[in-house]
Amino acid sequence: MASHSLHFRVHTRVLLTLVIALAIATALWAEPAQSVLLRDAAAAQKSGDLPLQIAKLEAARALRPDYPRVVYVLARAYTSAGRPADALSSLRSLADMGLAFAVDRDASFAPLHDQAAFAALAASFAANARPHGTGRVAFPLPDRDGIIEGIARDADGNWYFGDVRNRCLWRRSHSGEVRRFSDDSSLLGVFGLKVDQAHTAIWAGTSAVPEMKNATADEKGRAALVEFDLATGRVRRSFATPADGRDHLLGDVLLGADGSVFASDSTAPVIWRLPPGGKRLQRWIESDDFISLQGMASAPDGRSLVVADYANGLWRVSLADQAHVLLAPPRGATLFGIDGLYAVDGGLVAVQNGISPQRAVRITLDAGGRPVEVRTLEAGHPAMDDLSLGLVADGQFHFIGNSGWALFDPPSATPAPRAVSIFQTQI
Repeated sequence: MASHSLHFRVHTRVLLTLVIALAIATALWAEPAQSVLLRDAAAAQKSGDLPLQIAKLEAARALRPDYPRVVYVLARAYTSAGRPADALSSLRSLADMGLAFAVDRDASFAPLHDQAAFAALAASFAANARPHGTGRVAFPLPDRDGIIEGIARDADGNWYFGDVRNRCLWRRSHSGEVRRFSDDSSLLGVFGLKVDQAHTAIWAGTSAVPEMKNATADEKGRAALVEFDLATGRVRRSFATPADGRDHLLGDVLLGADGSVFASDSTAPVIWRLPPGGKRLQRWIESDDFISLQGMASAPDGRSLVVADYANGLWRVSLADQAHVLLAPPRGATLFGIDGLYAVDGGLVAVQNGISPQRAVRITLDAGGRPVEVRTLEAGHPAMDDLSLGLVADGQFHFIGNSGWALFDPPSATPAPRAVSIFQTQI
């Protein structure tokens, strides 16, 4: 995440890195409670009111106990307030989440350096940063000069990749040959993909971002759900988000059991739905509770969706009436910073790229659909520093390792072509 809006993933690792900035972000809808608290904490810090800053951060942590940057900033504040036990306890909770922070190089924690527990914590964070899993690359995509965000596969073993920079899809045949799949000049940056084999189609969320080639001012904020013909790559239909005065970014798509197509909007707090035979996108659910919607998966009960919210965690949304509830994280785990989300037997797998280290995880759900465990599948390997989306195929989880977002800072950059790594891990 290099230059996202504060309300969407795209390539903003700053979303979780600059926690206070997230809280202050101007929005066209009401702020969630934790954002208000973070804004107040930032104001208290600026005015030098440490007790008030701590009180606001503690309240924010009570609402979102697995928000890593809140816990980290709170640990700093505890240290400044001469509360080493509370600071160490906060840092321990982060280490237990499997996260990595360079606490030994953070001058804010200098007063803790003589504590034996601090040295142990620094070692735990360092261990969390080391590679986890096999780090197996299923195959590379050679000579890519764009941003590879979406991934899909059809029943014949052909792979498809959404390219934000080049405003197109790429097709990798089962023989390994990579060719441009779409050449429609009207396309915006291509994000999440889903193959609809029954209708020989592939659906894509497309959106205008500064990193795409030949971006124009009039394209800003535009987005569309696009259907491609799976045989020819031609655009069959395109369904634009309405011109409602807000920016939109359709980051991921999901095929519903009834033939609906859902699209998550990362800049407006909306999940869009195209009903079977529909002529336009419906605003299926909009809520002030949402901050940055990302991947979606069908819940095991078949009656709801599980939706990732980059700065909230996971929502369960009822298919019947769109009632939504935030799922509590398992003890000692974090559900923040999840981008791609996919259903598997017994739970979910996810790409969690808004934390350090970025990782692929499995989330176990209980009989009631509540998360009870988060287990790291892969993390910390070379070429796993800029993860994007994934898919489940043949009992394996495949995901894009070095998507390329970080190479386009500024967006006008022209990096040399490189091989993009498609990782594979056992679920």
